[in-house]
Amino acid sequence: MELLQKFAAVEVQTDRRIAETDKNYCERHQKAYEAAISSFQELAFFWEDMNKVQQELLGGKESSFFYNYLASHNGPSISQAAINNHIEALHKDFIMNLTYYFNSAYHVSVESSEISGVLLPKKPEGRWQDNYVEICEAYQAQMQSLVVRYQDVVDQIILRLDGRSFSEQAFYELFAKCHSAAWNDSTQKPKFERKKDTLSFTGYFCRFRGWPYNKWEVCNSMKDILYGLAHFETDSYRVFPVGFSELFRYHEIEEPLVEFPTCKKVKQMKLFKNNRVDLKFHSPQLAEQFVNKYLGTAS
Repeated sequence: MELLQKFAAVEVQTDRRIAETDKNYCERHQKAYEAAISSFQELAFFWEDMNKVQQELLGGKESSFFYNYLASHNGPSISQAAINNHIEALHKDFIMNLTYYFNSAYHVSVESSEISGVLLPKKPEGRWQDNYVEICEAYQAQMQSLVVRYQDVVDQIILRLDGRSFSEQAFYELFAKCHSAAWNDSTQKPKFERKKDTLSFTGYFCRFRGWPYNKWEVCNSMKDILYGLAHFETDSYRVFPVGFSELFRYHEIEEPLVEFPTCKKVKQMKLFKNNRVDLKFHSPQLAEQFVNKYLGTAS
């Protein structure tokens, strides 16, 4: 009983580390995933019974009476191996879906393959082994009876946040991208300078495409900084100020001056043919705040 109580305590603790909306998402997917496993296990049982009936009536494939009435000529191909393979794939799909959800919801970057490597049995290797067949059978039996718990997936995701909360990790990764874009790794010198309310990014932050295009492109390094700027403006990883979404896509700009009329912190962005980009804020204090919070100092 004491051991069961400890497991229950771990489950409650895990649930408290995620929001109610996250818990609801996980629980619904847990039920759907388990229902899918159960359904395919039932299908495997019926399929085995169907094959048994056919063999009793016509004999095996070597029989002169044999004809495979269960083969599907126009629909999906069904076999015991295909059903088993699908059940095994459900485990990875479940882990991948939950990981993708948390990555998208909190703008973190956790690899689902790493979590699958921890939570799922290791696929047998080394066919030269004398007991390879037995090892494969044991692996398949494990995969067929396995049910992954969403709490274990969440635990593995949290472990990869290095002790940070989801929101802390999201900002940590955002800051890392902004800092990397704004600083020279080898010289530890900034690629920007602040003059009162304006930040000038000097380097390769934009590109002018001359005739016949006569359009502008925002480089990836500047896009990383603009993601930080959007968060600075909205305090959100999902909501972008008007006009920002177009800048994040592979989208050419007609004019070098981009106004941000709905923003209260940043005023405009100006592109130059020498690849420089200026960000103008509504005050010098706001420009300084952005530098301190999103660009930082030398590593």
